[in-house]
Amino acid sequence: MIESISGSVLAVEPAAVIVDVAGLGFRVEVTPQVAEKVGPPGSRASLLAQLVVVQDQPPRLFGFDTAEARALFRLLTSVAGIGPSTGLRIMAGHADAASLSAAIARGDDEALKVKGVGPKLAKRLVTELKDKVGGLAEAAAWSSGAYARPAASVDRAVEEAFLALRTLEFEPEEARRLLKDARATLPHATTEELVRTVLQRI
Repeated sequence: MIESISGSVLAVEPAAVIVDVAGLGFRVEVTPQVAEKVGPPGSRASLLAQLVVVQDQPPRLFGFDTAEARALFRLLTSVAGIGPSTGLRIMAGHADAASLSAAIARGDDEALKVKGVGPKLAKRLVTELKDKVGGLAEAAAWSSGAYARPAASVDRAVEEAFLALRTLEFEPEEARRLLKDARATLPHATTEELVRTVLQRI
């Protein structure tokens, strides 16, 4: 599994960037918002990644600027009828992961209608995901700076572990409680170690 990609930017397209990694050029599909943030050719890019492999099709690599955005992409594409291209189009229609998560959480299916997503599919998206994005919307807002919070107070590993547990359908309060206990006994644990510890204790 490719978790991230870093390298020199070779080219920037409206919905993709070409990144040179040790002499190999990788095409990474992104939202236009992320493409704008990457910078011009010659600059250095570092993105979280999601590799998508579909039978009889070339592998595709998708890039995200935050863990919350990648988690949201994974949630969107977990819904039947939502492929990676459609999921990225839905994300491109919103300023960031926080605003899209908030739209889903409040049941705003109109905000999800893009090419390939009609009224029925938009309603199904809301129905299937609104209970899963409750914590994600808040975490994305913190990450994007929508709320004032001292940077030193953010435990990145705990926040990413929280998102992972929410995708596993843990209730927000339960996930926070379990992670608090895990962090208390494992003060230097990574995201993966925290999630593994929680799953072993339940």
